[in-house]
Amino acid sequence: MNRLIEATCYDRLTAGRMVTREWLRMCPFISTVCVGSFALFFLCVPRPALAQGVDVAQLFQSANQAYSQGHFKAAIEQYRKITESNFVNETVYYNLANAYFKQSQIGPAILYYEKARKLAPGDREISENLDLARTRIVDKVESPPEGYLWRQGSRLMNWLPLNVETGLAVALFVSANVLFTLFLTAKSERLRRVALMSAGGLLAVFVIVGASNAFRIYQSATDLEAIVLAEKSDVLSGPGRDNPTLFSIHEGLKVKVESQLNEWSQISLENGWTGWIRAEELGMI
Repeated sequence: MNRLIEATCYDRLTAGRMVTREWLRMCPFISTVCVGSFALFFLCVPRPALAQGVDVAQLFQSANQAYSQGHFKAAIEQYRKITESNFVNETVYYNLANAYFKQSQIGPAILYYEKARKLAPGDREISENLDLARTRIVDKVESPPEGYLWRQGSRLMNWLPLNVETGLAVALFVSANVLFTLFLTAKSERLRRVALMSAGGLLAVFVIVGASNAFRIYQSATDLEAIVLAEKSDVLSGPGRDNPTLFSIHEGLKVKVESQLNEWSQISLENGWTGWIRAEELGMI
């Protein structure tokens, strides 16, 4: 197969379709652009935050061993030491959620499944376990139906973690600008045409990825969500115990946090119900 390819290339060269010297001189430059863009992309990909003064590997191994032996409470303690050291990782969150689920603590289990899915939205096991945990929720809140296009678009936008998508957008933007600069400075007409077409293609992809990224950043900054951790919580009409109770919600329910006032949080449900609840009864995703 290799010999056939070499013969075809030789025939084309002898037929007069020679690569220009300028193109050959620019090949290292184009390779540098590609390598640099990918390096920039991987630099922007989220990596686990470094824990301060904690041997994460040892704690993680100890927690996994305790989990495998059925000592779920001990496993939770070890996993929690990792998360409390500002170490952010979807695997730790996922394992911690599994340990909580084994202990029938549905609220914390759902909270850490949600945290894990936020970091790895395409992970199938996380989504499946989250769906399983949700079957244990007491409250069955009906949400308004979503259109097919909106549902598919949302799934596509959330395919990549937010920071990964941000890194990809930056890499696309830089690559498009470098290739456009090459178009302006190159002397070969063929090289200018290829650079312009490549820059246009990358720019088109950047517009799509950038628009999705901007929307997700805005959404993450404005849409604060939380999980109810208390077994039962009374939702009041105002931020104070002297206000009347509107309704009650239970452990594991996902709510949207609209505002906060001292130790109180104003929440809303998917069906439109709103009210105030003590902030300590919620776990922020």
